[in-house]
Amino acid sequence: MMYKVIERKDPRNPKGQGKFYAVIVSMYQIGIEEIATRISSTCTVTRHDCLAVLSALQEQIIYALKEGKRVHLGDLGCLRVVANGLGSDSAESYDPTLLTRLHVRFTPNKRLKDAVSLNNKDFSLERITFTEQANNGQDENSEG
Repeated sequence: MMYKVIERKDPRNPKGQGKFYAVIVSMYQIGIEEIATRISSTCTVTRHDCLAVLSALQEQIIYALKEGKRVHLGDLGCLRVVANGLGSDSAESYDPTLLTRLHVRFTPNKRLKDAVSLNNKDFSLERITFTEQANNGQDENSEG
């Protein structure tokens, strides 16, 4: 896994000296097609069968979340919908128009957390010098 170092300023003091933090850089992404190919290379199921199951899984996750259900994905973790919004003075006066945003929250299970833990001997970090051109528009994930 690669990271770069960036300066972040305190939003309460934008003119002050910032501090430097590591930001994980995701130079590439993997899609459902490649996941299906990788799965099929490790078992007797064909790539097309894997792709069909993964596509159906995506659809079923969306249906379940729309129904207000939590989706547990074994050792990966859990998906659920959470709400942001404004408050009201009492429970009786609360109106759903006060909701401002719904979004999906993912909570990883212990096995997934441990897989990317700094305590994991199979996990390594490499510092890179990063320019916008090298990224080619790919996502960056950061924890600061």
